[in-house]
Amino acid sequence: MTDGMRPGPTHAPETSGYLQGLARRIRALRERSGLTQEDFAARCGISVSFASLLERGERSPSYETLLQVAAALGLPLSELFRAEEEDEAGAERLVHFARARGLSRGDVDRLMAVAELMFSESRPRPELRPPEPEGCAEPGCGRPVLARGLCVAHYHRARRARTPSGRGAE
Repeated sequence: MTDGMRPGPTHAPETSGYLQGLARRIRALRERSGLTQEDFAARCGISVSFASLLERGERSPSYETLLQVAAALGLPLSELFRAEEEDEAGAERLVHFARARGLSRGDVDRLMAVAELMFSESRPRPELRPPEPEGCAEPGCGRPVLARGLCVAHYHRARRARTPSGRGAE
């Protein structure tokens, strides 16, 4: 049979493009989930060779297989067909993070509140550097403070001066 005589719809190249997109999406989601092809196939209840064919876009999955794939990845079926844009890849990682840790709605709300504070455009962001260490209170010293506003040497000198003469005298 020649190419012009093949049965099937005239929009087959367009359909093939969708199948390739689905195949890439399934593979990306599997890899993002940290599953090997063998683990993925076992979770789906399909053979490894069929999983490989699906990921290469060489087999068109049935509705039942798509349901199994979505369940194996822990996603709703619609996620398999969503066109992922680069900007949304980070959002997908956040969703995976929350699901993997079993975060509740309250946990996610608290994380969002922290994120809003961290990335707020309306307020200037504080520097994330640690504060400069305080200098010793003794005139002309300036070394970092251990306690009570004094450096190690001055702190111990002051401490020895307060103790009875039998202990710590030089």
